[in-house]
Amino acid sequence: MNISSIRNLASKYADKTIDFANRVSSKAMDTKVAHTLMPENPTDIAKLLALISTTTKDGVNCYYYTTQSYNNKRIPEDKRKFVAGIDLANGILNVITQLTLGLCINKWSDKLYDRVFKGGFTPSAAKIKTYTDKVNAFLKKSELTENLICSSKNVKDAINKTNKIARGGFGVIAVLIVTQIIAKRMIVPFLSTPLAGVFKKQLDKREAKKKGLNPEETQTQNVNKPQQNNAAAAQTQSVIPQSDSARETFKGFEQFLKK
Repeated sequence: MNISSIRNLASKYADKTIDFANRVSSKAMDTKVAHTLMPENPTDIAKLLALISTTTKDGVNCYYYTTQSYNNKRIPEDKRKFVAGIDLANGILNVITQLTLGLCINKWSDKLYDRVFKGGFTPSAAKIKTYTDKVNAFLKKSELTENLICSSKNVKDAINKTNKIARGGFGVIAVLIVTQIIAKRMIVPFLSTPLAGVFKKQLDKREAKKKGLNPEETQTQNVNKPQQNNAAAAQTQSVIPQSDSARETFKGFEQFLKK
């Protein structure tokens, strides 16, 4: 068999394979699933990915920091649960607030863009004609593009695509600002401390049940312990040790004898 015939046969089957792949991909992209997963504006995916990445990171950090604080022996035992509760509250609130506000901004970012920038870049008919003439003059300067002609419709389509990309970029920035600044730095710290106290009480109840104790009695004991410790500390500070007072009186007696 000749080499040229093998080459022709291989190129023939390669062309058929490429044609089949193009037909399959075009049909797949026309389905509803493809339009849902791959929207017309690629920056819409960027908004969703930015939201997913921030919430996933905070969810993993919540588990890591909570377990690390709860098992950290360097933190005093009476404060360890509260520190772990703060980490748990921060993680839960970060995920909930960022996901909620991020989805809202992701949905309303296009309307917000139109309101802020008044619909985007919308040139008049005179400016579109000016842009078309400039593009055609630029195309005639080169031998490769001198036969190409740009119409006003091409300019309008290019402007519309630019506005779509600008809307997507504005949406990504809005999602990051809302999730990373407003939610994470302003809302979550305001709510995490009270919620940490609730988590601490739940941890105390769970440990008391494991030990077979009454959770209410253990909480009252923990409340009374600081008061007892403060009273004992006040008594030790007000009473001077006998050994120190005896030593001072003996030194004074020695000085009296020397005189």
